[in-house]
This record gives sequence, C-alpha cells and structure tokens, in this order.
Amino acid sequence: EPLESSPTGSAQAPGKKWSGKLRVGHVFQETPDVKTFRVMNSLGGVLPFSYLPGQFITVTVSTEGKPIKRSYTIASSPTQHDYLEITVKHKEGGEVSGYLHDHVRDGDLLEFSGPAGSFTFTGRECKCILLIGGGVGITPLMSVLRFLTDRSWPGDIYLLYGCRKPEDIIFREELEYLQRRHPNVHVVITISRPEGTDWKGATGRITKELITQSVPDLASRYVHICGPVPLMEEVKKIFGELGVPKERVKTEAFGPALGKPEPT
Repeated sequence: EPLESSPTGSAQAPGKKWSGKLRVGHVFQETPDVKTFRVMNSLGGVLPFSYLPGQFITVTVSTEGKPIKRSYTIASSPTQHDYLEITVKHKEGGEVSGYLHDHVRDGDLLEFSGPAGSFTFTGRECKCILLIGGGVGITPLMSVLRFLTDRSWPGDIYLLYGCRKPEDIIFREELEYLQRRHPNVHVVITISRPEGTDWKGATGRITKELITQSVPDLASRYVHICGPVPLMEEVKKIFGELGVPKERVKTEAFGPALGKPEPT
C-alpha cells in the first residue's frame, strides 16, 4: 500500500505543495522555552496534504502588519492523519517563534505552506538508523522515531540526543515510553551542564567515545544529524574518522528545525 495513503484518499500525493489555513487544536508546553503546536484541518477530517518523516512546513505570521515566513520541521508522524505538530523553541529576538509562543491559542487559524525537504527516512533505505540530535534539532528525528515505531519497523533505531540541562530534554517521557515498548529503540541522552541537577545519565557533548560506546556496527549504519551547525560539523568529522561513508550521513541545517527565513 502506498506509504502516504490517507484514510479517505483525500490527501494530496506526497511532494505536492499545499498552502492554506490550519486550525490550532492544542498548544503543549514541552520545556520552559519550547512549545508544540498541534494544527488540524480547519474544516475537520484528515489533513489536506501528506508528508514524509523529516520534512518541514512553512508558517506565515503577520507582525506589525508585515507577513514573515519561517520553516519548522514537522515533529509528528505521518501516520497521524488528523493532525500535524511543530515543536518550536522561543528564540531570543525571534519574531515568529515569539509570536507563536506569546499569541497563538487553541482554535486560532494559522497560514501554512508545504511540506518540503529531503531530510527524510521511511525505513525503506536500510535496516538500521542512527539519529543524532541537539536541542530542538530532535524534532525531525522524533517524526522518524514515531513513524517507525507506529509501523512496528523491525530494524534497530538508535537516538543520541544532547541537551544543556535535564529540564531542556524535549519529549523526555515519550522517549522513555517508546524505549520500554519497543526493544529495538535505544536512546542515549547526554547533558552538557548537569551541575546542580540530579542527572544520572551521560554528561558532556556528543563525542566519538559516546558514539562508539552506544552504537554497535557503526560503519554499516545510516546516520541522520540535526542540531546546531557546530554539532553537525563535529559529528560529521567523527563519522569520517570512523569510516562511515559520506553518502550514509544526512544532515539538516538547523534552519527548519529552529525556524529559518524562507529563501527569497
């Protein structure tokens, strides 16, 4: 059956661009500065488009009378046909993230276009995946993780996730739950600033040692990395040293994960 079939067959084929208004179903507070915005078909029923795990969508908001666009990675799984979620960090001085955090409420209509992006993984590419994320860069990786577990994908799924403090771990309870339910899911979270907290897990940045200790058979894996540019560059260098072929390492510039200005 096609990957992106919708229950009613009304959704557009993947790859087709859609634009229009979606209704905010609910806003979830994930961490002190991160919120998830669940949006739905404003007319009810399934979403009017389909997407692949790891793609992003563009939102347009009007602040002071002028429209501003930002792209955000979709954090929900395409298996959820009734809603889509973007998980957004409130950035210092970020006009769009600030607007979303401060002004958007349940029931509001927002203008969207998309989906787009090639940072995708559907499980057909190989039998194992290593996801590496930093901060809010976990959003496209979460879409992949939710999608694969929703579909009972039998391959190994490894997630290495770096955050500053324990309170910054997005989706912490869900990650614990998915690991308990799915023996093929392995999550390692490392905290770079554990001082003054009761954190018992790994500490520091995502290093070569952490990667090699946490993930077996590295050279045979497909790797997806999303996070701040320094993290991605560092990790790409590590995989080069470990002999992982370049074509097996995909990165998502922190743009869509954090809200990049649309290319004009």
